[in-house]
Amino acid sequence: MESPLSLIAGGTGLVGSHVIKVLSKKSGEQIILARSFNSEIPQNADLQIINFDSLSSNKVKLKNDIDHVYLCLGKRLSTHELGYMQHSARESFKLIDFEYPLSIAKLAYDSGARSIALVSAVGAQEGSFNYYFHIKGKLENEIRKIGYENICFARPGHLLGARKDFRGYEIPILESGLRIAAPFMQGPLKNFRQIEARKVAESMVMNLLNKQKGESYLYYEDFLKTEKLFALFTT
Repeated sequence: MESPLSLIAGGTGLVGSHVIKVLSKKSGEQIILARSFNSEIPQNADLQIINFDSLSSNKVKLKNDIDHVYLCLGKRLSTHELGYMQHSARESFKLIDFEYPLSIAKLAYDSGARSIALVSAVGAQEGSFNYYFHIKGKLENEIRKIGYENICFARPGHLLGARKDFRGYEIPILESGLRIAAPFMQGPLKNFRQIEARKVAESMVMNLLNKQKGESYLYYEDFLKTEKLFALFTT
C-alpha cells in the first residue's frame, strides 16, 4: 500500500498525538502544523511552525501534493462550558475550533488534498442551542462545501487519555460517573459513552487509507470495530 503525505493539525492533543503514532507505523510522510517546536514530535516528521492567526491572510503556504488531512484542533473546556459557554469564552473557542481548522482545510485542498478527517463531537449540529454543538456542526457543514472527495467526521463522546498539564478532580469525577452510567447508556445514548482517544485516531486513519469516496460518520461502535481491523492492518 502506498504511503500518503498526511497533514496533521493539533498533533499534541489527545487524538492528534495518536494519529501521528498510527501514521508512523505505516511509514507515511507527515507534515505537522504547530505554533512552536515540540520535542514530542517524531524526528522523521516535517514540523512546520506557523502563525495560526495568519491562516486566512494567504501568508501560510503548504507543500503541494498533500493526500490526507487530519484536523484534531480543539480548545480545552471545562465540563460546565460544554453545557453552557459564557459569551466571553465563545470568541476564543470559535477561533480554535472553527476558524483555524476551516482555514487549514481550505489551504490543504488548494495544495492537492482530497481526503479529510475531522475530530468533531457526538451531538454536533449547527442548529443546536448548545454553542459547543452548534460550532462543531457549523464546521462540518463548511467543510462539506470545500469539495473533498472523502470526508470523515469522527463524533466521539468524552475522550479518554493522558491529558497534559491537567490538575484537579473535574475530569476524574466525570470519567467515574460516565463509567458507572455506561451500562445504562443504550440506543442513541451509547454514542455518548467515553472512548479512548487512541481508538478514535485509529478509526480516522483507517477511514482515509481505505480511500472510500463520500461522507462518513464514526461513532462509538465504529471506534470499537476499527480497533480489531487496525490490529490486522498493522501486522
